[in-house]
Amino acid sequence: MNLRPITLCVPVALMAVLTTLACAAQTKSSGSEPVPPLLRPKPPVVEPTMPPAHPFHDGRYGITFTVPAAWELNRKDAEVSTFNLDARSVARTTQLRAVASISFNPHPNSTFSGALFYFSVTPHLTPAECSSQATIQAPRTASTAQIGGIPFTHGYDEHGGICTESRDEIYTTAHNNSCYRFDAVINTFCGGDVSGVQDISPRELDSVRKRMQKILDSVHFDTN
Repeated sequence: MNLRPITLCVPVALMAVLTTLACAAQTKSSGSEPVPPLLRPKPPVVEPTMPPAHPFHDGRYGITFTVPAAWELNRKDAEVSTFNLDARSVARTTQLRAVASISFNPHPNSTFSGALFYFSVTPHLTPAECSSQATIQAPRTASTAQIGGIPFTHGYDEHGGICTESRDEIYTTAHNNSCYRFDAVINTFCGGDVSGVQDISPRELDSVRKRMQKILDSVHFDTN
């Protein structure tokens, strides 16, 4: 009887067992266990540069703004957004002219889920009706903001279930017998602790708002 194959396998099997025991002992002595992949922090984001920043111009309503790098622009609703759900105070006759949406997540370890910048126009609204669109949120107070050298009424709307899932900064102005409106919407989701990420921090929210503000700062009205 030839026992050579069995004799050669014993040291190999014994070494594997000893290695497994040693690793288990080391893990136990260190007091730590491997972190599941879903709970491991994501690496820092390297911001994409494509598509490059480019201007959007609406010739019909005479307005231009810059779409930032790595943002997508669409002229129709439902391709990347649900306009009437995000901008809840728009009128039935409001026309969506363009929506820019961020195409990456700058805060992957947070509950951030998206940012959208809407430009819309409602024809034939009075200045009072136009201004009231920005004051949907109680106590319905508003401030004034200068955009493209024109004063806008600034208000906000927010909604959600167990947390604030959407915040919409609303800017409206009566211009050329129409109501011009911008909506800067930031969306988040609830249950960060369950999904292994942290609730978005005030600093992270502020950084997203600054991205929106750069778009507003780029707005230019055509001169007649």
